Amino acid sequence: MGPRRISPGARARRALLFDTLAAIILAGAVLNLTAGIGVVGFFGLPLLVLGLVWIGLERLIVRVRLRRQ
Repeated sequence: MGPRRISPGARARRALLFDTLAAIILAGAVLNLTAGIGVVGFFGLPLLVLGLVWIGLERLIVRVRLRRQ
């Protein structure tokens, strides 16, 4: 038995199927990744801002105390 000959149409359909499956897998991975980043950003950004404000207030209080002494 020699190598099978695949028609150009069948080859194109297989390539299209492979490309479609690869696109579905990549789209699913991207949606999961971006959804995770969105959740982290939604909770992380306010916490970051709150932490920076806290640090700024502490430094301001220390400077005011040093100037009074």
